[in-house]
Amino acid sequence: MRVFTYFAPTLPEAIAQVRAELGPKAVVLSWRSTRGGIEISASAEPGTKPRAKSAVAPERTKPVLGTTAKQETLAQHFKPEDFMMEAPRPAPADFTPPPSVAKPKAAPVTSRGTAALLGRQAAAKAPPREPAPKTAAPVAKTTVKASTPTGKPQAANPVEPAANKPAPSRLAVFLTRAGLTRDQAMAMAVSDHAQMRQALSESLSQKLRFEPIEAAPTRPIVLVGPPGAGKTAAVAKLATRALAVGYEALLISVDSERCGGAEQLRAMADRLGAPFETATTLQDLSRLTKLARQAGQCVFVDAAAASPMQPSDMRSTERLVQEVGLEPILCMPADMRYEDLEDLGLAFGEIGTKRAIVTRFDLTKRRASAVFALHKAGMALAQISATPFITGGIALASAHRVAALLLEPFDDIKAEDAA
Repeated sequence: MRVFTYFAPTLPEAIAQVRAELGPKAVVLSWRSTRGGIEISASAEPGTKPRAKSAVAPERTKPVLGTTAKQETLAQHFKPEDFMMEAPRPAPADFTPPPSVAKPKAAPVTSRGTAALLGRQAAAKAPPREPAPKTAAPVAKTTVKASTPTGKPQAANPVEPAANKPAPSRLAVFLTRAGLTRDQAMAMAVSDHAQMRQALSESLSQKLRFEPIEAAPTRPIVLVGPPGAGKTAAVAKLATRALAVGYEALLISVDSERCGGAEQLRAMADRLGAPFETATTLQDLSRLTKLARQAGQCVFVDAAAASPMQPSDMRSTERLVQEVGLEPILCMPADMRYEDLEDLGLAFGEIGTKRAIVTRFDLTKRRASAVFALHKAGMALAQISATPFITGGIALASAHRVAALLLEPFDDIKAEDAA
């Protein structure tokens, strides 16, 4: 399989170049936005030679239906938040307010995001009381103390004024937008650098460990994680890296319960030109990994899905890791709730998982939750998967790269840094 790279101002123009030079049977492997256009990677069958560039005019992208020039102008000058609240309407002149009725005390509301970070304002001061009328005989003043059912006086619970709370930094405010709570954001924002990307990079380097997987690992790798975490795709991506540096890779599937699990990895192995095997017992898996290591092959194993909610799945995964001698790598989906991500990291850390690959980065803008979950579990970040494409779809993790991915969905923050 040969891989060719093309560059064009738009995606349709890039695809038109692929079809014109490699023919209709060419397969698009990946594409990404670059400064000034689109970079696209495509593959062709062995022996295929690029044709001469044709003069076929590329298709032009069509405007979105229903979009007018006025709407485009509004989108450039206003943000969605500007349209989320209506202006208060003035009350009519003959409006008589109803008599005040004691309302039940509302339950405390826990909010996330910038509102939670900024904290609540101090309670409004009560209106001054009117002085009591004077009487002829002086009345002795008594002090009534509230008591608990045990008879002991109950201490007052003073409300901390908002002025005494520490002012959140610009980095902490951003982290709440990226999915963290107020306390989590304050704990992660340890850098006071003026530029957001540099502040993120410095904070991540202090709060997180980065241990990328080698392109040709000497120890067999097994990808573990919950259903839908992208384990099969991660196995193919790691095998592609090993093939790219000149090593042979053996892909093994032990996912015999899921319908089509082994067939999907087999199709990817055939596309890469790599050998593929299935193992139904631990003895078969141990024999295959031993023979592959003797032949100098890199071994990548696709494990069955395991959930912390199913103790039997976790016990089977732990036995697979310990008896065969594999290194477990957790595939952690970035689009899950933080509480679930924290449980996931702690549960797989108990069975010996030291490193993780954060997947599905391209499906959410609140990407800081997965990073904080790894920090909470004490697990190192190895790789990042931010695209479903196999070729070039997995990147080495570093503080600078994670900071760039966290900032990617927020154009307003990037514009402030560029100004």
